[in-house]
Amino acid sequence: MRPFLYLSCLSLAVVCVVNQKAHAESPQTALQQKQAGIEFFENKIRPVLVEYCYDCHSGEPDPENASFVLDTRAGIRMGGDSGKAVVPGNLKSSLLLQAIEHDPDFYAMPPDEKLPANIIADFRKWIQMGAPDPREGKVKTSSQPKKSELAIDFDKEREFWSFRPLTKPTVPPVKQSDWPTNDIDRFILSKLEAKQMTPVPGADRQTLVRRVYFDLTGLPPTPKQIQQFVNDPSPQAYEHLIDRLLDSPQYGETWGRHWLDLARYADSNGLDINLTFYNAWRYRDYVIQAFNKDKPYNQFIREQIAGDLLPFENDKERTQNIVATGFLVMGAKMLSERDKEKLRMDVVDEQIDVTGRAFMGMTLGCARCHDHKFDPIPMTDYYALAGIFRSTETVHGNRLNNQFVSGWMTRPLPIKPEHAAAIKKYETDLAKLEKSLNDDSETLKKLQGGTKQQRDLEELAGIVVDDARAQKTGEWKESVYSKNYLGVGYVHDMNEGQGKKSIRFTPDLPAAGKYEVRFAFPGSKGRANRVPVTIHSLQGAKTVYVDQTKSGSIDGMFTSLGTFEFAAGDVGFVEISNKGAFGYVVVDAVQFLPQFKLPKQREVLVAKKPNDGADSAAKAREVAVLQARVKKLKEEINTLKENAPPPAPMALAVGEQPDPADYRIARRGNIHQLGDKVDRGFLTIATLQEQPEVSPQQSGRLELANWLSQSQNPLTSRVMVNRIWKHLFGNGLVRSVDNFGHLGEQPTHPELLDYLAQRFVAEGWSMKALIREIMVSNTYRMSSDFSDDRYQKDPGNHLVWRMNRRRLSAEKIRDAVLSISGKLELQQGGSSVAHYPEQAISPNRNKKVDQNPSEFRRSIYLPIVRGNVPAALTVFDFPAPEMLVGNRPVTTVPAQALFMMNSPFVVSQAEQTASKLLSDTQQSDRQRVSQLYLACLGRDATAAEQTEAVQYIDALKQQNAKENTDPKTATQKAWASYCQILFASTEFRFLN
Repeated sequence: MRPFLYLSCLSLAVVCVVNQKAHAESPQTALQQKQAGIEFFENKIRPVLVEYCYDCHSGEPDPENASFVLDTRAGIRMGGDSGKAVVPGNLKSSLLLQAIEHDPDFYAMPPDEKLPANIIADFRKWIQMGAPDPREGKVKTSSQPKKSELAIDFDKEREFWSFRPLTKPTVPPVKQSDWPTNDIDRFILSKLEAKQMTPVPGADRQTLVRRVYFDLTGLPPTPKQIQQFVNDPSPQAYEHLIDRLLDSPQYGETWGRHWLDLARYADSNGLDINLTFYNAWRYRDYVIQAFNKDKPYNQFIREQIAGDLLPFENDKERTQNIVATGFLVMGAKMLSERDKEKLRMDVVDEQIDVTGRAFMGMTLGCARCHDHKFDPIPMTDYYALAGIFRSTETVHGNRLNNQFVSGWMTRPLPIKPEHAAAIKKYETDLAKLEKSLNDDSETLKKLQGGTKQQRDLEELAGIVVDDARAQKTGEWKESVYSKNYLGVGYVHDMNEGQGKKSIRFTPDLPAAGKYEVRFAFPGSKGRANRVPVTIHSLQGAKTVYVDQTKSGSIDGMFTSLGTFEFAAGDVGFVEISNKGAFGYVVVDAVQFLPQFKLPKQREVLVAKKPNDGADSAAKAREVAVLQARVKKLKEEINTLKENAPPPAPMALAVGEQPDPADYRIARRGNIHQLGDKVDRGFLTIATLQEQPEVSPQQSGRLELANWLSQSQNPLTSRVMVNRIWKHLFGNGLVRSVDNFGHLGEQPTHPELLDYLAQRFVAEGWSMKALIREIMVSNTYRMSSDFSDDRYQKDPGNHLVWRMNRRRLSAEKIRDAVLSISGKLELQQGGSSVAHYPEQAISPNRNKKVDQNPSEFRRSIYLPIVRGNVPAALTVFDFPAPEMLVGNRPVTTVPAQALFMMNSPFVVSQAEQTASKLLSDTQQSDRQRVSQLYLACLGRDATAAEQTEAVQYIDALKQQNAKENTDPKTATQKAWASYCQILFASTEFRFLN
């Protein structure tokens, strides 16, 4: 497409979208509104019910699932044991809304993960619309026993393809014997010949070298590398190219990123409190190194599940084993969950889910509340695994110096003995100095008359009543976390027991009259914005509502409540309550300022002792000595800290609970309704021999890791082989790469899948060997040319009659742009978020940190902060980092074209590419265009393309020259524009 035409079409598309939106907002008739409601249900509600709810709540009501179904209008409005699921127009009575909002006083649905906020908002809107629902049908009833009441016939279930033992299939004969280069080709060709089909011709060398470079390194070949391969006469040139790229450091970065999609890798927690994972990068680098070193896949599994329990020969091996278990810590967690047992079991559930889908392609989380509806996974299997992960320590300690914010496990890594000794000495010396400083400071405070806050309290005008002297109703928590307080501290209501807590401040006023009443509290975000404060005076009771989200307007501490008439003595009072308050209610002190001159107090005479002057002088000397000592101690502490040895490196890693134990079945997934105990163990359906016993002294992760990685496991090798095939062909032999159960797709070539799985195990679980074997096949080397005859017989290319044309991943697009411009930095490893604050994205400041100190590193080293993933990745379908994603979605949307047109990153790299082209003054413009095509598209420009490009550039140079007299700048801008056009082209983003 011509450049001008390309931009015009895009502009037209944007205008069309805007016009459609304007039309949609026009007034509607009642009939149209009714139809709009039905459309809203069909577009927004029904797909969610189908995807998340129908597995458990469709067909006949099941007692194990609260006896309600959601697949008919009658069913969703009837509800189940707890009441009506949906009451049209009534949000409060619609229990379905409570469930999907994960109301702590109700069941959480779906139990595995809360739905996104936009989906929950859609359900609220739908209910408010009257819950329009076109579905017909009555609620089914049946006396037939439910699946949960029937024993699972595991022998029969093992007849299903994914649960069968691995076999060594016979390689089929083929008619076109000159086409196959290895047995992979024979399996593929045999299926094609059975349908009277043949494969398309092989790809040309330019197409093939670009494909291989992107698949193995994630980067485009340079024009020089393309020409070297195209002109290499060696019969082994292709095999040598693969071997060379498999040995390059960029191979591990590319294939390691595939695994990070499964490990839901991120540099922050996300969810409720988005804290920074400062040590996540160690796990990322471990994965990259594992792929580069071709770590056997079975060992790779063992290290991630139970690395901390494996034997080791040296500190380096011990380090990588501990770091590997970051796989289990990486998940997002609701850190502010008050029910710590619920948090613990939610983390267990997430670990079971990711272990099941990543390694076995099984959706185990479905068995948390009931036996799996479709696969042979009873609840007992789920809770057998739950016992293992509950005996594993993942949630640990607190964060943000807040007892209600949970933390996660980090573990120190091995260091040299001399380093450990230096750290121990430093910690001992520091503790000793800090104790001395604390003791001397406390003594000094007493001599000087208490703390600054206590002195401030005494120096305030009027009558001040501190919270320590107030009368409290209900439980109030003492705190000094905020430094802006009076007296010994302040109190808060813990954001609990709304309406059940109050504090009464009763002053002893010296005289009757008018007093201004001021309320002191440390204001901050998270506080209640409507705190009721009632003043009881001679005028009666008056309630004032105070916004505690901001500090007081007087001295940053006090808020004036008004002026009131009080009698003398302790008749009047001020009462603060948490009734109707949402957020923390914080109380410090109440000040009563007289608006008149108080009567002169009678002077109290105290006889001086003979030695009062001497005592005062001695006290002054003691204060001076202590002040000097405190100053010196502070200096010594600062010096010690400046010369401190490097801290011991830490890693996100799990540990063992001190009390490993079996767990009980949670009825309907409710951890507060526990049933029978289940011995720790593994999936019955995937156990072909007798299950190994779990050590009572350990969690069971070591036995789980060994069970997962054994050669007899029918799922583990099949799943990984299929993932590798998917990354090389765009589709797996089993297209549902994360689901090998009954709801997943059947394999297109089951014999080939077993052949590769068996070879994978036999050759030491080597991922590089498997990748190489697939890539040297003629199947991989086919072109992506379209054939109408073949398409009519197999439109989905299930038989692999050609190579699938694939869009590059987000990382490959970004890295390719940097590589072509010459700005790509190949530095490996290290932290990407060391410069981030503890809260990666602070809800208080709503401020985002710069993405990365070095913007030119490969995309795998960009900070992956949940809720703030770089736009260059998200626009091209980078997966949500809180989820396991084995098969990324691939979309084509206007935002992608707009990004390539308007992104400052793309514009700057196009300018850099233009400068790089123009630096070679010996080349003609036509040669530059050909060079640019080789770099961007991996092929030579045709004569017509060269002519069109030069015409476009010349026209733009003339236009730029009119605006800018500098010919060099005009030329630079014209070439930059054309470079950007190639970056924005479809051919650049796709791999043939």
